Amino acid sequence: MTEKRAFAETPGFRVLLGISGMWGAASSGYPTYTRVFGGVLGVLCAVSLAVDFVKRRRKRAADGH
Repeated sequence: MTEKRAFAETPGFRVLLGISGMWGAASSGYPTYTRVFGGVLGVLCAVSLAVDFVKRRRKRAADGH
């Protein structure tokens, strides 16, 4: 049986963080430091999701699925 994970541990949470970060980076009403931090957060979330996707794919290939 699988353990139930908190929402903060799911890929959906990283997607939400990435969207909010990119939204903040694209909003011209925010100060520069907020926009830069939002852009960095969005990029880090995208990279994290890509790494998880590659790991999951390699694991499936190793299991023979």
